[in-house]
Amino acid sequence: MSEPSSKWARLSTLCQDLIFVVVCKSYSYTKNIKIILSLVATLSLLTACGSTDAENQTEIAMGKVPASCEIPEVVAEFAAQVPESKFVPTDWQAFPDTDLAAVLDNNGIACAYGIEVAEVGGTVLWTANAENIWEERKVSWIQYGENPIDLPGIEETAAYVLKDGTESGEIHVWKVNLLINDVWIQVGASFFQDVEEALPIIKTAIVATQ
Repeated sequence: MSEPSSKWARLSTLCQDLIFVVVCKSYSYTKNIKIILSLVATLSLLTACGSTDAENQTEIAMGKVPASCEIPEVVAEFAAQVPESKFVPTDWQAFPDTDLAAVLDNNGIACAYGIEVAEVGGTVLWTANAENIWEERKVSWIQYGENPIDLPGIEETAAYVLKDGTESGEIHVWKVNLLINDVWIQVGASFFQDVEEALPIIKTAIVATQ
């Protein structure tokens, strides 16, 4: 049971005890009725407030999958790194046992952004962590060389990054998978040189789940 529920349960028990004491020790029947009704009303109010607080905490803790790819803030962050980037409508053809297939099969959403004619841009995938899909996909990420990472300034549950280097020492970040508020988000692009460059898009993708 959550802490808020325990707190309100204790208050409920306390109010019930007070009602019993008043009934046993008061000498005026009328006075008893007035006090009891007052205490019952207070107890009802406390219980209602407790339920609302618990519900609000659940809503805050759980993220949601965006209903559309046309998110101005996400488009703006892509355009900040690749000027004139736009949302690119895509007829996805997902191969089995891929991240894309897992997201679409799980009622998620896959979105492409960038400059279509230049074939420059990236993708953002969102889906709920239903049936522990994160743990299932994580196995393949590790097999293909993704490594755990702690994203600066983000309180994610977990995150993995796929990156590689060249003979000249250049590093390229291909994609970042993260789990936050029980939503799996994947941000991938052809132009990230490091995780710092990916962070503005990642943070905007997180905001889109709130």
